[in-house]
Amino acid sequence: GINAEYGKQWYQRRVRAEDRGCCDKCAKTFIILINIIIILLGGAILGAGIYWQLSDTGFYKEIFNHAIFNVPIISIVIGSLLLLVGLTGFLGACCEALFLLKIYMGFLIVIMLAEIVIAVGCVAMKSEVEEFASNRTLELISYYGDDTKDDASIITKTIDEIQENFECCGVYGPEDWGNNTAYNDGGTITVPTSCCLESERSDDTCGSYVAWNDNTKINSQGCKTSIINFVENNLLYVGICAGVIVIFQMCGLLVCNHYIIKLEDDRFEYYSPLEES
Repeated sequence: GINAEYGKQWYQRRVRAEDRGCCDKCAKTFIILINIIIILLGGAILGAGIYWQLSDTGFYKEIFNHAIFNVPIISIVIGSLLLLVGLTGFLGACCEALFLLKIYMGFLIVIMLAEIVIAVGCVAMKSEVEEFASNRTLELISYYGDDTKDDASIITKTIDEIQENFECCGVYGPEDWGNNTAYNDGGTITVPTSCCLESERSDDTCGSYVAWNDNTKINSQGCKTSIINFVENNLLYVGICAGVIVIFQMCGLLVCNHYIIKLEDDRFEYYSPLEES
C-alpha cells in the first residue's frame, strides 16, 4: 500500500544518508583530527601564556611590556581563540552540526585574513618594535640591581636570562652598562656576571671586578645583534612552519566546505517530500 511504499522510500533515504562514501568519511575524520591538533596546540599556547604572565620574569615581558606587543597576553589570546576554533570544528564534525561547521568555516576565513594583516603589520612595525625594545632595555639596565625600582628582582632576572641565553652583553655592547651607576665608577665600566662567557661565570675575576674593555672573559656582542641573528638564522624554519599552517588551513577550508555541502544534500533528500507511486 501507500504507507508501505512511503516507509520503503524513507528507509532507503536514511540508509543513503548514513552510508556515505569513502571521501565523505575521510573528510569527517580529517576535520576531527585537524581540530584535535588545534585544540592541543591552543591549550599549549594558552598554558604557556598563563605561565609566562604569572612567572617572575614573564619571559622578558618586562622588556616587551608594550600596549600592542605584550608576548604573554598575546599568547593567552591566541591560545584561547585556537581552543574555541578547535572545539567548534571538532564538535561540528562529530555531531554533524551544520551551524557549528559554518561557524568553523567563518573562523578559518577570519583567521587567514587576520594572519595577512598581522604579517603586514609585523613588517611595517619592525623598526618601531626594535627601537622600543632597545630603548626599553637600556632603561631597564639602569634599574638592574636597584631594590628601590626592582624590589622583586624581576628586571635583574630578566636581563640575566637574556644575556645568558643569547650569550650577549648590553643592548649594543658591554659599554651600555655605563647607564647603571652601580657598574660605572667614574667612567670605569664593569658588567654583571651574566655577561661572562659560559665557561667563566664561576670565575671571581670575571664580571663586575674588571673593566669591560680590559675583560677578555665576557661576551662582547650586544643582545640586539644576537637576537636579530637568532631570528634570521631561524627564518627558514619559521617560513616552513608558516607554509605548513597555510596549507592545512586551505585544506581544512576546502574539506569542511565539501563536508557541509554533503550534509546539506543528505538532509535535503532526507526531509524532501516522498514521491507518490
